[in-house]
Amino acid sequence: MKIRNRITLWITSAGLLAGLLFSLVITYELIEQPYDLLDGELDSQASTLLTGLNPHNGRLDPQSNRAMLDSIGQLYWFKVFNMQRKLIYASSMTNFVDLPLKEQKGGYNINATIPREMSGLEQDDNNEVTFRIRVFTILHAGHEYLVQIARPMEKLQEEMNDLIISLTIGLTCFALALILMGYFVAGKILKPIADINTLAREISEKTLDKRIPLGRNQDELYTLSSSLNQMFDRLQYSFLRQKEFIANAAHELKTPIAMQRLFLGESMQRVDLPGDFAMRLSRQSEILLRMDRLVKNLLDLSALDLQETFTSTQVDLTRLISTILSEFEEIMKASDIYLDVELEDSVFLSGDEEKLRKMFINLIDNAIKYNNKKKGRIRVSLKKNNQDAEIVIYNTGNGVPATEQERIFDQFYRVEKSRASTSGGSGLGLAIVKRIVELHHGRIELDSEFGSWVQFYVILPVMASQ
Repeated sequence: MKIRNRITLWITSAGLLAGLLFSLVITYELIEQPYDLLDGELDSQASTLLTGLNPHNGRLDPQSNRAMLDSIGQLYWFKVFNMQRKLIYASSMTNFVDLPLKEQKGGYNINATIPREMSGLEQDDNNEVTFRIRVFTILHAGHEYLVQIARPMEKLQEEMNDLIISLTIGLTCFALALILMGYFVAGKILKPIADINTLAREISEKTLDKRIPLGRNQDELYTLSSSLNQMFDRLQYSFLRQKEFIANAAHELKTPIAMQRLFLGESMQRVDLPGDFAMRLSRQSEILLRMDRLVKNLLDLSALDLQETFTSTQVDLTRLISTILSEFEEIMKASDIYLDVELEDSVFLSGDEEKLRKMFINLIDNAIKYNNKKKGRIRVSLKKNNQDAEIVIYNTGNGVPATEQERIFDQFYRVEKSRASTSGGSGLGLAIVKRIVELHHGRIELDSEFGSWVQFYVILPVMASQ
């Protein structure tokens, strides 16, 4: 579960719990208060009705206060018993329904069914009436009497039911509002972290100079951003030291390698060398040549990584590619490779011509090296598409397996290790190509059918600049 969802869940749970507890307290008070008032009313009316019954010959005589008792009987259901549970007096409402007698301290509710035609007590749709009942033992005229008194409270019960339904709906709406509010608040809380995450993803080995802006408030996010910036400082320092070391080492190797090549070249000119020794010198010369190429590629890649001079001029891609292809013409003929060229006229862009030349030379050189031994084919096309120049370089050959196509531009990565070593490959050519394309704000893609062909797509913005 995402942190935003968890924060939303925590906020919603805490708010809903607090709202539920508050609602329960309010509901309890709203429900108990009418019952308390009603119980108090029944208590008062029980005492009043006994005053309307006068003792006479051991009985309670209602005749003298019949009008008062009848008026009370229209509103209240009541019965009066002596202590032997013998009924002494009952109101007129007892003719419609008989309510059970329960001697308990508090009041209790009873639902009774009374047809509407018998009595209009505001029954519900099922002809049910809810009564609130109280039972008292009252001393009157020196004798104790048991009074059971009740009052219909259907309307009150319906209002309390409506209250519970309203509270339930209110809690549901409150929960939905909490979810939306919690999600919004969680987003606000996590937005700075999301910004830091976005900036951190944008920082790569080629953009280690970027830093995360520090906020004004020196809070936990400020500390996190500061720690990440310090980590990027250390990484940038380490990367620069590594690149400088490679560049310096390659530069220092140039002179001794050049001297070794010169020495081997002079030695191979001698005619008095034994045949087997001359062959060994020739092999050492080839090894030294591959080492020289590797050093030059390392120097080129280091220069590109360290972003050394980038001379931006208007480059005629049509002329540049044509010139490079003419330089490889004899090599292609000797390798039995057929060249198919389709170049659109006058395709210009702003870039470094020398670096672009190196890029195309590497691509054409690869197309020749890894082509078929006989009846090979290379196709080069250039066209302008809106604001981009699209270059396609296709060649027959063994191609690149689908599982290795993503790594083809990695430094020192070679698909055919044995063939690359015999052809002088170092695994740096395509890494240099990709870096040059990136410096021109373009992109390069690879498509290949293993065992048949390989094709490079180079997309360069026509108005590219550093």
